Amino acid sequence: MYKKILLVILSVITLQAAKAQTEKGSQNLGVTFGVSTANTKLNSLNFDNTIDHNNVKQKDYSISPDYSYFIADKLDIGVGLGYAYSNSKYNSDYDVHEQTGKSFTSIISLRKYFLFDNKIGIRTGPFLSYQKTKGSNIYPTNTSKYNSDYYAGGVSLDFVYYPTKNIGLAANLGNVRYAHQKSTGAMEGTNNSFNLNFTDNLALSVYYVFGK
Repeated sequence: MYKKILLVILSVITLQAAKAQTEKGSQNLGVTFGVSTANTKLNSLNFDNTIDHNNVKQKDYSISPDYSYFIADKLDIGVGLGYAYSNSKYNSDYDVHEQTGKSFTSIISLRKYFLFDNKIGIRTGPFLSYQKTKGSNIYPTNTSKYNSDYYAGGVSLDFVYYPTKNIGLAANLGNVRYAHQKSTGAMEGTNNSFNLNFTDNLALSVYYVFGK
């Protein structure tokens, strides 16, 4: 009998601890790490019926500290700043060059949580972001510079998991977004796009939960 009562008490305590992680007034302070690598080989047919062999090696790294506050139960508003570095090497029969870029990002989002047992599930909601990139195209005989401003807005979808009372994990699953990009320098021009994206890179977020 006493064991059953103790089990009920422990279950209630565990449930309340998990619930407190996403209750109004809770806060998350965390960091997101991202890494993406790709090696693409493509053979293209030219107008003179010759074949151009293309090889592209791409690496992307990012880190983004962020903070969120639960304005209501299972509803938070988050802000974040980020830094990213990209490197792409192009090697074909007619062209060999390297493209690098350093980016600074800011983002604000509103997210609704849908959790099973207050521990695991998804979160989704609208976001607005801005990214400033400075890059270089490096050729064997010269180097050209470019800058770009990237504005985006849309709805994101994340996987979330709270393994303990004070620790949360998240991973982006995808998003739908509208974006406007303006570039100057060696890659001058503007671009508007509307995309449905499913994530193709590893981006893991780790949070410390406090405030409740």
